[in-house]
Amino acid sequence: MIIRYSPNLFKQIGGIFYNNFWRIVFFSIAAGIAHFLYIEQGYEFVKLPAMPVTLLGGALAIFLGFRNSSAYDRWWEARKVWGEIVNRSRSFTTQVLTYSDAKREDFNYMKAWQKTIIYRHIGWVYALRSHLLNQPIPAEELKWFSDLDQEVLFDKTNVPAQILNLQGLEVKNAFNKKWIEDFRQYELIHTIESLYDCQGKCERIKNTVFPFYYNYFTQVFLWLFIICLPFSLVGLMGWLSFPMSIAVSFVFTILEKSGILTEVPFNGIAADTPMKTLARNIEIDLREMIGDKDIPNPEPIIEGHFGVQFRE
Repeated sequence: MIIRYSPNLFKQIGGIFYNNFWRIVFFSIAAGIAHFLYIEQGYEFVKLPAMPVTLLGGALAIFLGFRNSSAYDRWWEARKVWGEIVNRSRSFTTQVLTYSDAKREDFNYMKAWQKTIIYRHIGWVYALRSHLLNQPIPAEELKWFSDLDQEVLFDKTNVPAQILNLQGLEVKNAFNKKWIEDFRQYELIHTIESLYDCQGKCERIKNTVFPFYYNYFTQVFLWLFIICLPFSLVGLMGWLSFPMSIAVSFVFTILEKSGILTEVPFNGIAADTPMKTLARNIEIDLREMIGDKDIPNPEPIIEGHFGVQFRE
């Protein structure tokens, strides 16, 4: 998730030009051709009437606004779902720690069970991130799973879903050992079900592509407008049409680009939902709740090209 651009104005401008270089080159070529043909060569036929291009620009602005609003809704829903995962993770850990109790001879086994199920939940959070990014689980995150867990889980298609299934079996096992009561078993299973819901929501956002015709026709109308714009301005503004058409074209393409980046919140880019940061925060909270040592620090803010600051 991008937090801010560089406070250095020159880095901001440099980043904008670097990331949009070929667009700016295209706008300049189109404006230069219109200027050369009309101003230098005097070809009147290249001048387009302003009204149709103005109407096209107005319709395009409405189309881009609607599309970007829909894209932002996807991004914001993804962030809300991960906020719910944070809350459910804390609740699940509290339930595991407070709902279970055992006789003296079983107390140490129960404490080991609590730690195992909480560590596995931390592993689930990291596994869900990898699943949404279509990446294998990194080796350093396998430490949250026992060797038996790894044998059971890592030949499966949907590893996070299987982890939650194991958690449900662990709750059943604790109930059979009378470490938890039937009502508390129900509450724990209900929390696991809510985590399934969160995962399902993330998968829906990830796997439901933005309607093709929105992207396709937006780009068709956008580039039609950009090509026509300098030829409609050149007869009205003369040489001023050159910078003006570049500026207007740039605004419209940035709106279109921002929508494309926002509509895919689980794509592994700087504008995404900061899943790694949220997963680390969950790890810190849960390990502090069980009294672990060597708690890691929160994920740092990353500084990318041209001073852009973001969280993974």
